[in-house]
Amino acid sequence: RLDSRHAKLDLSAVSPAALLREVIEQYFGSDQCALQQSNEAAYMILDETRIRLLLRNLLDNALRHTPVNRPRPEVHSRLEAGQWRLEVVDHGQGISAGHLPHLTEPFYRVDRARQRDTGGYGLGLYLCRVIAEAHDGKLQIDSTVGRGTTVTITLPYQADAPSG
Repeated sequence: RLDSRHAKLDLSAVSPAALLREVIEQYFGSDQCALQQSNEAAYMILDETRIRLLLRNLLDNALRHTPVNRPRPEVHSRLEAGQWRLEVVDHGQGISAGHLPHLTEPFYRVDRARQRDTGGYGLGLYLCRVIAEAHDGKLQIDSTVGRGTTVTITLPYQADAPSG
């Protein structure tokens, strides 16, 4: 539905810092990720439900692909130069360069042998890209085999006062 020209965002003033903390605590536990944020008091105009889905997908991927014996995933969030920059870093096996251009395609999986019960539908990163683009932003994936993957979301930052 988001891919449709008729999809309408339900925009409101949201604190990215508060939303990110809430998603981490509600779904993953605050000890699962190393969180670094700046501009804690800032608000932006976002579709909170869709950004929540984006955050859950990115964090779930990072946690799933970081082995227990490696450093926990890192989340870096900052508002700067007219944009919200969110980086989710895992310390997993990384992804070869040949797969990177296809990761945000619907139903694409690096390991084709994975089934639904072990690997999802192959829609998570696709949805993240579509959500970022619906907010006039972008998603970028950088990865090094043996070192891990960084997913960066950048959304235009338009300050707003809290609603409500």
